Amino acid sequence: MTTYPQPLTRFLLPMDIPSSYERAAWFMGTLTTALEDRIEKISILHVMAGRYLSSHMENVDVRTRHIVNSDVFRKLKEQHIHGNLAPKLDEVKDFLGQSGVRPPVDIIIEDGDPVQRISEIAGQGYSTIVMERRGLSPIHGIMVGSVAAGLLCRRLRATVYLVGQPKKNKVCPASCCLIPVDGSVHSLEAVKEAAILASHCSEVVKKLILVHVLDLARFAEESGIGVTPADDVLSESWQVLRDSGVPEEVISRVVRSGDPGEVISEEIDKRPSCMIFMGRRGRNRLGELFMGSVSRKIIHRYPDNFVALVSEK
Repeated sequence: MTTYPQPLTRFLLPMDIPSSYERAAWFMGTLTTALEDRIEKISILHVMAGRYLSSHMENVDVRTRHIVNSDVFRKLKEQHIHGNLAPKLDEVKDFLGQSGVRPPVDIIIEDGDPVQRISEIAGQGYSTIVMERRGLSPIHGIMVGSVAAGLLCRRLRATVYLVGQPKKNKVCPASCCLIPVDGSVHSLEAVKEAAILASHCSEVVKKLILVHVLDLARFAEESGIGVTPADDVLSESWQVLRDSGVPEEVISRVVRSGDPGEVISEEIDKRPSCMIFMGRRGRNRLGELFMGSVSRKIIHRYPDNFVALVSEK
């Protein structure tokens, strides 16, 4: 029987050197301060996607049939790792320490397709992936194939935290959390994840809003075949938060009808700096593009917000 780590215990930080890493490091430091001994492991991951080969291609005999296995290639790879990557990744590690990260941090350097390798490494016992956001449009993110967009189309067990823009005074983004709930297993997992973080940030969390949207079109189709009443959905989520130690006065409930994506957007607009927790279903790229997704709509409509996309455990 396969066992999986508890939420918010083992963290994987994919880094695309030389891109920015300050926001992800700050957020990881904030989580460390809040979660303390709950954190078991933190790993920095860089996946080489052939960039080092193209930059040195003039030094490689292109007539070689098995370039990747050649001695020349291996030497170029080692030179790139030790001369370019290792010093930069050590800088990231040092910056994490300066940001308040205390648990041991290890560095992993892999080769291959970034989305595939990050997914595979995450499946080796990591509960959480933390990545900086780049604000790609929905179409650009899918067609060009950003790493974040690619990961969100995979069936990951790990929760993906997309790091937005912190406030100027760098207040913990969890001070106000918004959680859309619909009675599904996925949304309940998002509630549980938020409950863990909120219970460890009791001095910081001021508001935690459960939002349930009655999709009238869907309700008309499913009426009479076991639709879960809004009160039951919200009561179950409320109880999860209370059982985790979240104070009752911090929790509020919102019930509205309409298009889920639009209603949730309106609620976010009322609280511009809120952190958003959403369950994810792991649809494929084609489904995300043509069928639409509330999660995808929220991600791209609010590029500065911190978003946690929680997978079913």
